[in-house]
Amino acid sequence: MQRTLSLPHGIALALGSIAGSGLLFLPSLTLVVGGRDVMVVWLAATLVCLPVLFLLADVVREFDDGSGIESLIARGLGPHVGAGVPVLFLSIVMLGIPAGSLIAGTYLAQAAGGGQAVEHLTALVIVGVAAGVNLAGIRVGARVQLVTAALLIAIGVTLVVLTSPDAAGGYDAVAPGAPNAGHLLSGVLIAFFAYAGFENLTFIAGEFRNPRRDFPVAMAAAFAAYGLLAVALTANLAAIVPAGRIDEVAGLSQLAETIEPAALATGVITALALALMQVNANSWVWGMSRLVRSAAGAGRLPRSLAALDGRGVPRRAVALLSAGFLVTLGVAAFDEGLVTDLLVTASAGFVVLYLLAVLAYARRARSPGRRVLAGMLLLVLVALLANDALHALPAIGIIGLSAAASLARTRRRRPVGECAAA
Repeated sequence: MQRTLSLPHGIALALGSIAGSGLLFLPSLTLVVGGRDVMVVWLAATLVCLPVLFLLADVVREFDDGSGIESLIARGLGPHVGAGVPVLFLSIVMLGIPAGSLIAGTYLAQAAGGGQAVEHLTALVIVGVAAGVNLAGIRVGARVQLVTAALLIAIGVTLVVLTSPDAAGGYDAVAPGAPNAGHLLSGVLIAFFAYAGFENLTFIAGEFRNPRRDFPVAMAAAFAAYGLLAVALTANLAAIVPAGRIDEVAGLSQLAETIEPAALATGVITALALALMQVNANSWVWGMSRLVRSAAGAGRLPRSLAALDGRGVPRRAVALLSAGFLVTLGVAAFDEGLVTDLLVTASAGFVVLYLLAVLAYARRARSPGRRVLAGMLLLVLVALLANDALHALPAIGIIGLSAAASLARTRRRRPVGECAAA
């Protein structure tokens, strides 16, 4: 792959990796669950995520060719477990990106009318633009992503600024009280997902001019920008909307509704929703197409998917992702209630992937300190998995079936004498 991405491009792709529809509901959901201790919840979630940042930085230092945590899992847990990683990633993203795009479409439909037709048309445009941005080539795609990420931050900051006058004097609503351990833990587990997605950047890192230097900086910058925006929106929501009236899903819309005139409020929240999903879709198509290319080159997917065009773009991999998005959107058109299940299933799949990555990292880590960090993260991931084990079953099944298929292929390839000896 061409090493042409600068640090600003890396930051934009990192922001797109973690930004998504979650910012539309996480401020209100963490507030409903954490109550007055919501700032403690965000602080704790940030601290919990630090081991993830260290882990991913180590992964890129070791695997700076763009294979990312796929290679980590394959090396740490064996090639048969690693065989399921590309398939699981693809299945998660093919569910999650269309579902998030439909949520963004809902905001536009509420603003402009048109109902379900507008929702699905918006989702089609988002995934279509993401494919087009990636097919345009690395240089063009990186520039578009940089502009889109800057626009996202600008819209988010605008929402904070416009609501700050009404919030002034009401911030005592988030002054921590006597902590409730149960509420804190539940809130931290929810807030943790605000920062999920940096693993996608490990597949893009191979295109950084200096992956080992730029990857940690890009990750840290996106982490700080996105986290501060989420915290500021949470604080303003708590200061303006009475606790008993906060909608755990539509809280950000409630915050925007306090802006006058109403047309400005609608425009800001709709623009935020669309920018969030576009920057997210751009980054994930970028990262997943590189994962497909890497896995195909290693023989874990059909080798034809490893082909690059003249501009260094894995065009066939982008086409595969686009086809998956279209299938998901086609199915969702017949069941409006499917979006939530898609998002929850995708989130549970990510937890399974994180669990595998941390286990692989713990097996390979030589430093006792890094093993301790891995152990702490394992506890959090096990708690997350136990909280929603049912939705994690598809991900576990994909890993299990892929591992069994890989093992069967290996045995078929062995010479007869070797098999007999075994």
